[in-house]
Amino acid sequence: MKKITALLLAAILCLGLCAVGCDKGSSAGSDGDPTQTGGNHNNNNNDDNNDNNDDNHGNGDEQKPEEPLMEYRKYDLKTYLTPFWEGTVVYNETLWFAGEDDFTAPLMYAPDEIVSVMSYDLTKTYREGVDYVWEKGSKTIRLPEGSSIPHMTYREYYTGAMTSIDGNGLYFAEGSDICSRQVAVTYRHSDTAEWTLPRLERENFPKTFEKLENGESINVVFYGDSITVGANSSDYVDYGPHAESYPEMVRSYMQKRYPAATVNYINTAVGGVDSNWGNDGKMGHELDSMDGGAHFKTRVLDKAPDLLFIAFGMNDGPSDANYKANIKSMIDRVRAEYPEVEIMLVSGMTANFEAAGFYNKDYEKFQQALIELAEAYEGIGVSTVLNTVRSLEGRTLGKRFRDWTGNNVNHPNDFMARVYAQTILYTLFGSDYIKYI
Repeated sequence: MKKITALLLAAILCLGLCAVGCDKGSSAGSDGDPTQTGGNHNNNNNDDNNDNNDDNHGNGDEQKPEEPLMEYRKYDLKTYLTPFWEGTVVYNETLWFAGEDDFTAPLMYAPDEIVSVMSYDLTKTYREGVDYVWEKGSKTIRLPEGSSIPHMTYREYYTGAMTSIDGNGLYFAEGSDICSRQVAVTYRHSDTAEWTLPRLERENFPKTFEKLENGESINVVFYGDSITVGANSSDYVDYGPHAESYPEMVRSYMQKRYPAATVNYINTAVGGVDSNWGNDGKMGHELDSMDGGAHFKTRVLDKAPDLLFIAFGMNDGPSDANYKANIKSMIDRVRAEYPEVEIMLVSGMTANFEAAGFYNKDYEKFQQALIELAEAYEGIGVSTVLNTVRSLEGRTLGKRFRDWTGNNVNHPNDFMARVYAQTILYTLFGSDYIKYI
């Protein structure tokens, strides 16, 4: 009897400790604190992720099963939306062997195993030891002499059409040119890194979730610049693997998760514009006359948005005060006509710091302006894409701009489009969003 009683007490104590841990896990995280840093790439502050972390990394001498591979030889929505900060497999991380004569490029994590190195369009598989060399324990992939992987010397990279900050040239191209020179690497890893996780903003979008969960029709409007248009996603430039732009991935996720709802996707973004233009101001070029100058009315108000994404900033000048005033005016104007519209403000990636005239602002101040606006209104959230980008290029991950760009100046490739989509979905749907598709 004493033995049974002791066992029962031990079990009750275990359950009590588990309950305390569950409460702690569900209340922690980045919700309301955009600067909170995750302990590692698996830390999404919930019990399910902690369980996955144990499964992936083992417990003592116990051997855990490998994470099964998802589809990676073609564009697959779930594969591309799986957060880079979770799990033990990275899918199709892009690299560009350019600008350095030793033809090396760093990955985010140190691999335990390279699963594949493929052309960007995922049609060609390169051979280890012939086309690339990787040493276990290293994050770096190197091209040996005679490699068939595209590569560009230092001189070629720095004699391009764009002016660099030192007055020399910098390689620049639109379309699929740069993507066709990049490779996609899939690998397993037990390496970890610190990420600044996105904000959790689901509670600010009750009307959006009510419509989706009730199977209603919802107008989802994206308004911004060329990044939101989709440049240079592979589908936009008609190149393999024909991955969707970040707004399209967000739309596809919503429709797949809520198949009974009708997600009316409306993308009215325009390339080359800033927030002043978006608020019906002038930029001094031919785009000013578009829509008869009534850009906001034509592209937002006339679309009767239920959920509005506002994503400007890349083309704005250095004044964060002017930027904040423009975004605030957009919020006030749409709320005056549609009081119940819910709004997601999107901070963005940085421009190439080597491109003269493009890295011209304090990106952190721009993001902070969005946070301050969101906190001043109800029904508004902020997707802190900039924080995710800063995590990528930080000391631990060390990712280079050239490896995630589609034009080498200010447009994302498919990898960075995934960063946008993953950050937005985490912010809007929660840290476990990937489990629902």
